[in-house]
Amino acid sequence: MNPNKLKTSLFVGALLLLLNGCAVKLVSDYDETTDRAVSALQRKTAGHLLGLATVANTSGCKYEKHKDFYEEAKTDVSAIEVRTAALANNELETQQVQLLGSSLDSLEQLHQISCLTPDQIKLLMTQFNVQFTSILRFELARRRGA
Repeated sequence: MNPNKLKTSLFVGALLLLLNGCAVKLVSDYDETTDRAVSALQRKTAGHLLGLATVANTSGCKYEKHKDFYEEAKTDVSAIEVRTAALANNELETQQVQLLGSSLDSLEQLHQISCLTPDQIKLLMTQFNVQFTSILRFELARRRGA
C-alpha cells in the first residue's frame, strides 16, 4: 500500500474514532422538577383565569381580591427561572420562562387597571396555554431524546 494512502487511512480512522467518542450536547437533559413546576403553574394560572371568568362583572373581580395569586405566580416563575438558568445549555428554556413571567406581569397590570371581561379572559387563557405548551413541549422533547 502507498505510504500516503496508509497515512490518510489511519488519519481518517482516528478521526472517526474521535468523533464517535465525543458527543456534543446542544441542550440540557430533561428535568422532571422543571416539568412538574411548569405544569403546576399552568394549572394555577388556568384556575385563576377560570375563577376570574366566574366573578366577571361582580365585586369579586377586583384586583385586591386576587393579589395572592400574583405573588404566588411570581414566586413560582422565579423558582423555575433559577432552576432553568442553573442547568447547562438551557438558555432557550430560561428565555421562555422569562417571557412567561413578563406575561404574568402584564396580566397583573391589566387586572390592576380594571376587571377583566369574559372575552379578555378567553383570549388570555389561549395566550397563556400557548406559552405553557411551548415550555412543556421543549421539556418533553428532551425526555424523549434522553
